[in-house]
Amino acid sequence: MLDATDLTTTEVRTQYVQPLIEIILAKTNLTAATLGIQYSKSSTTAEAAPTSSEKDSDEGVIGTLYQEIALYESDEVHSSTCDKNKSYAEILEEASALSAYLTREEQTLVATVASSALVSFLIPQCDYLNFLHSYFTSTSGTASSETISRNVYTLEERLTNAMIWNQDSASQEGSVFPYSASRMRSSNDDGFTTAYFYRFLDQGLASYLSCGMTFCSNKSVIRKQAFNDIIQLISMAICPVTPQSNVKPKSVASVKESSLLPFSFQLSHVDRLHLLRVCKELAMTSDATTNNQAALAQLRESLFGFASYVAHSDKEAAAAYEALVNTSLIENDESCIQFEFQRLLQTLVGSKSPCIINSTCLCIEEMILKYKGNKNKLHRFALRLLAKKLDAEINSAKDTRNNLSNTSTTDAENVAKRQKRSPDNCKPFRLIAIMKAAGVLFSTGGGLRNASEGDVVFEAEAAIKQMIQNTTILLQCSADDQLDIVQSASECLALVLSNETSYLIEKSNVKHIFTHVRQSLLSSSNDKASSAIIDALKPLIVICSRQSRTCAVSFLSFAIKTYSARERVLWKLATCVSIGNPLAVSTRLSNLGESSSDEDIATCKIRTILSSTCGKAVDASPSDPLQRCLSLTESISDMWVLFKLVRVAFQTSNYSFARAILETRLVRGCSRQQSFMYFNALSTLAHGEEVLAVKGAKGIAESMELLSSCNSLLTSLAALEQNDKFGFQLEFIRLRLDTLNLIAITRSLYAEILMTEGTLSGKNNRTTLFRKNIGKSFGLLVSRLKKMYRLWGLHRCQQTRSTLRTLQAMCQLLSEFTKYGTKEAKNSSTPTSTSAPTQSMNMTLSKLRTDVLEQMPKLKQKDDSVSHASGLLLVLDAILKCPCPFPSGFFQMKPIPRAIVNISADPNILPKTISQNDDHDVTVDAKSGAEVIDAFPGLVTKVILSGVLPEKFIQTADVAFSEIIAWTTLQYEGQLYEEDDTVDSDVGGSNRFTLRDGPDSGETAGTLLPAGKFIMPVTFEPLLQEGYYKVIIELGCRDVRGGEWKVPTSSPLEVIFRVDDEGSI
Repeated sequence: MLDATDLTTTEVRTQYVQPLIEIILAKTNLTAATLGIQYSKSSTTAEAAPTSSEKDSDEGVIGTLYQEIALYESDEVHSSTCDKNKSYAEILEEASALSAYLTREEQTLVATVASSALVSFLIPQCDYLNFLHSYFTSTSGTASSETISRNVYTLEERLTNAMIWNQDSASQEGSVFPYSASRMRSSNDDGFTTAYFYRFLDQGLASYLSCGMTFCSNKSVIRKQAFNDIIQLISMAICPVTPQSNVKPKSVASVKESSLLPFSFQLSHVDRLHLLRVCKELAMTSDATTNNQAALAQLRESLFGFASYVAHSDKEAAAAYEALVNTSLIENDESCIQFEFQRLLQTLVGSKSPCIINSTCLCIEEMILKYKGNKNKLHRFALRLLAKKLDAEINSAKDTRNNLSNTSTTDAENVAKRQKRSPDNCKPFRLIAIMKAAGVLFSTGGGLRNASEGDVVFEAEAAIKQMIQNTTILLQCSADDQLDIVQSASECLALVLSNETSYLIEKSNVKHIFTHVRQSLLSSSNDKASSAIIDALKPLIVICSRQSRTCAVSFLSFAIKTYSARERVLWKLATCVSIGNPLAVSTRLSNLGESSSDEDIATCKIRTILSSTCGKAVDASPSDPLQRCLSLTESISDMWVLFKLVRVAFQTSNYSFARAILETRLVRGCSRQQSFMYFNALSTLAHGEEVLAVKGAKGIAESMELLSSCNSLLTSLAALEQNDKFGFQLEFIRLRLDTLNLIAITRSLYAEILMTEGTLSGKNNRTTLFRKNIGKSFGLLVSRLKKMYRLWGLHRCQQTRSTLRTLQAMCQLLSEFTKYGTKEAKNSSTPTSTSAPTQSMNMTLSKLRTDVLEQMPKLKQKDDSVSHASGLLLVLDAILKCPCPFPSGFFQMKPIPRAIVNISADPNILPKTISQNDDHDVTVDAKSGAEVIDAFPGLVTKVILSGVLPEKFIQTADVAFSEIIAWTTLQYEGQLYEEDDTVDSDVGGSNRFTLRDGPDSGETAGTLLPAGKFIMPVTFEPLLQEGYYKVIIELGCRDVRGGEWKVPTSSPLEVIFRVDDEGSI
């Protein structure tokens, strides 16, 4: 993708687009007038369209592309600087990079060039120029229009005509090329043409298909025909034989041509494999329409045929399945998606190759994540099939075990030997693949129960219950070679139960899961095997302990009773339970044993104690559990382990322990200046939070002083690093300082109201004004936390996102309290936090919400302001005494990569003669440097965003995403001319849009193309009044769960609209 952030649309088209189109016209002997392209200065515009007689006598016309390849590769041409000799691979690559700046006619020209070049490679004896010219000539021989339907020749007829034309041209004297087509593509090929063919595919055609320019609207007849030709040629080349399938798609039938052309392609197996890899790059932009279902259906059948018949290895078949899924997602047809999902799942369960099983599993996951249609319907369909296949696999395993148990010893040994020699030893791989696919299904947020029909809901509930029960059975596969099955089953159950929170309400379900977990743990006889099983079961133990206290107590009681003599296993299991339900562990700490000198056991003990103490409101003074932790750290010598314990202490709000370890162990052991400053900053931060937790409101001043010192140290570190590694940390500390400062101001104000007994609470005095502004100030803090959440949440863990949501709920609750009794509170509502309810801050907010805020309207006192002040002071003191939740992302020093984004005007509405300089050409604003685009009053205005997301941005995202979002703000800037009498305020009031955090009228969504590229048109409503309008755009993305996140850009995204009814567009 071209980086044109410092260029205007006119400059890009003048410097890049126009020279490229002139090169294409010169190479193809086409004219700009034939295509509807107008340039002011072009050597090609004055030429007439070539006729058949003129082509016969033109010595410069080359009949086949292979002849051009030979000339291009010769030393004479390489030494020349003529741009006309640029290869088609380079032309397509450059056109793909400029796709956002090409008009419809120019995109049509590029499409026909790509199709014709591919034809010449597949059929060397074809005259590709004749084939190219046939796109722009109707059956009557006259020039055709792009937007008018025509009675054109079929692909096979045009290919036949092109081959006949080339044969006639080659028979003329002096026109025979020394290298024939058979010489070029025979087994004795000298190599350079094959290398050129691969370069054309990898550099040219792949770039063209990945930019999304191939798909178009229904009006683009020629481009649609060229795309259909490309897809049909690739389909016939990849697999000439149509596979016979038992099930056919319901909506689109296969349209495989009964033609002998595929068998005349001079292609090797490696050639077909390169064409297959090109199909994986096929993409479609958000503004295009999929009106090529027939060609795409043919391509899907060919890709499946390649995987079934043509592939020489499992890796090649896996590549075919990946391309098949990509094609199905582009087609975006519900019946097609369900058909391909069923076919891939059937391939998975019937395969005896681990590579095929793994690849089809990844394809199924990608289909679930990236499908943009009715996801609820697809999820229910997929859940039903996955539950059915998992049940069949488990039953087949049971039947095998029963058959072995019913045979004699000798027969059982013989059966076991035959099974070892049997090629089907992939049942564990199939079980793991099915459970991974089911886990992805539930990780997307599901919507499996959101249906209007009662039968559908009942069927989904039955499938979910069947899935949970069958997956629970697999927890017993605890042999050393089957731990992967246990881990996959545990992760799958954790994801299912996180969505089905009501499942563990029934005691029978709790008993069922606990029984199988206990049997899995009892199957091991040594500490190493037990520890491995606990690691595999950890996700399930955590989620069950969090959702059911009965389950947590059962796990803990089982651990104390069974592993009392095996201290390592006991504390490891207790640590898992404490993560999910710290309150259950805090009451049984005395039953878990005494101290130990073993470093691993000491680490588990500290983690358990720290997790259990965070569940109750404890102060930061030395207590018995914390003293035990400090004594246990003496047996730990690894500094990295100590730092991980410090992170756990921050996350669990045990700041006194974190400060003690930092000051006594980590700071003293530093060998680098940056590490010393960083540990000192953490120690100061822990001290500030500790003071606040102990002293409450009395320690605000001291705490803010310590937090300011921490902020200064982190700012110095950020200046030393100079790569924005501490952006998250600095923003979090500043928000914490502003929150404490606002709380201190609020306490002072309401303490004054309480002391004066409300006598100063008039309507127009300072106290009333402050009360109104404080509520708005807390609202601003909520907005800042939301912006921080949207910017950093995608690249941080779930605990960090949960903590930021908790802080948002805290500030929102304080905003509601301060607004109580004012007009602003009448239509306001307090949102509930979606974070873990076991955190002390969440429990405090929940109690304040139910015991104080909801009871305040029921209190009837003489002076409402006094009662309000008294209640608010109690709320503020309770929040200050509660330890602040700390995000684990605070300890991740990684910047967010910035995207490169170009803003361009729609090339289809630019002046046709772009080299003329008049008052209405696109210019640059002198103040802001933003591009100025002309627009007509009353007409829709459109700009195009194009760019690329860094690869690191996509790789480091914690949640997968496939959509790009643009949030726009439009505001009036000023008049066109000084003599205008237009009132600015009226115009600004009628055309101003505000940026919101959720979906609104100023939001546009687009598709993420391969390699992180995107091209997204952004449309604006008609502007009725003349003047200058400034557009501010924020780039974002939408993940597979529906969450929206902000994407930072390398430069501000701003553009200015100049609306003038006298302009010429």
